Amino acid sequence: MVAPIVNTGIQTAKYCNVAGLGVLIFDYFLTLEPEVRWTWNRRWNITRVIFVISRYMAFVAAGMTSYAAIATRANENCSNFSRASNAIHIISIVAAEGLLIIRTYVFWKQNKKLLAVLLVSAAICIACAVSITQVVSDLLATPVDPSAPPTSNCTFQAGRTSAIQYGFLVVYELLLLSLMVFKRNRDYRDSNSRLVKAVFQGGMQYITAMVFVSLANILIMSVVPASYNMLMNLPQLVLHSMLASRVLFSLRESDQHELDGSMATLQMSTFRPAQGNQVVSSLD
Repeated sequence: MVAPIVNTGIQTAKYCNVAGLGVLIFDYFLTLEPEVRWTWNRRWNITRVIFVISRYMAFVAAGMTSYAAIATRANENCSNFSRASNAIHIISIVAAEGLLIIRTYVFWKQNKKLLAVLLVSAAICIACAVSITQVVSDLLATPVDPSAPPTSNCTFQAGRTSAIQYGFLVVYELLLLSLMVFKRNRDYRDSNSRLVKAVFQGGMQYITAMVFVSLANILIMSVVPASYNMLMNLPQLVLHSMLASRVLFSLRESDQHELDGSMATLQMSTFRPAQGNQVVSSLD
């Protein structure tokens, strides 16, 4: 009775992940025009580098995950492939979070102490998430029977300990959410700037969506049968990339409207604190 459940779960997870690649490709062509308009003709800076990593590394991760889902790899050792795929997943998500860190930094008027805290906190969360997951996985690993026939480790399935990584992601997202809400209520409560609203609302939408998706991933990995635990693996990464791109496009569009109206309050490439409650920089 167990085998059909496991097979159904793995097959369902494969469908969801391959569908994630299709959604990513479809969304790319939907947003290609704003990408050309708001990024291609601008000079390279840290924001554009992080955007490119978030935008295009997701395709590499999606391709590797889809390959793992559809390829027949019986009696193969997939450890190196899995480690590389996991590393690319992490890089893609970290890059998307990097755009949100920049947004928070600008919203806090380029507070360098805050930026240092956010970067150190991010490094600690990444290190703890990866190391604790590995330690717990090793502790819970089933000893290998030397006399048993060799088996493939290419099953499209992840360990339940992966929920730990999503837990750290939720904690960090909630930290950014708290900082955005606090600053909005303290310094921008009476602001009518379209750009300030774009920064705040875009950040809130991104963080809220990712918190809910991460919590869903935690529940799937912790509660449902283990065969389903890859169900939201690629969809979460795709959502990170899609939302991060849209947040940047929306921000630059709002910034351009502000500049056209001679009311520039915030720009993304070189940041400078302004007088009072405004923020000024230059968006190339």
